Amino acid sequence: MKSMLLGCLICLPLRHLHLNSGYGFRIHPLTREYSFHYGIDLRARHDTVFAIADGEVEKIGYENYLGNYIRLRHDSLTSIYSHLSRILVGKGEPIAAGEPIAITGATGRVTGEHLHFSLVYQHHYIDPVKFLYQMLIRNHE
Repeated sequence: MKSMLLGCLICLPLRHLHLNSGYGFRIHPLTREYSFHYGIDLRARHDTVFAIADGEVEKIGYENYLGNYIRLRHDSLTSIYSHLSRILVGKGEPIAAGEPIAITGATGRVTGEHLHFSLVYQHHYIDPVKFLYQMLIRNHE
């Protein structure tokens, strides 16, 4: 992953980050079942969502669980932004790091408005907090 993103500009998905639910095992707020959470939930209220890196819009869609979502492809990394109220980009569109791509919402299976943010690296989900922290620290060295 170092070689792919070493020179890339990495941005945060929201202007202000407040973690509601982290990556990993948790008790699901709706089902009350112990299950793995493949992303992070960030507090938001009609906030602008930003692309974390240069890439391309791979998919836009709606799923019962994710609600309105966007998948951005950044070489071997994919970022997924879910529960959106409005999508500002189109499929196949090139995206620059820090570009507005959506507005947060409460679509899909949720208890309230927030941004669910996931990262997939080489077909495996990874912890977005650890990834963003490592990439931002590396960019400031």
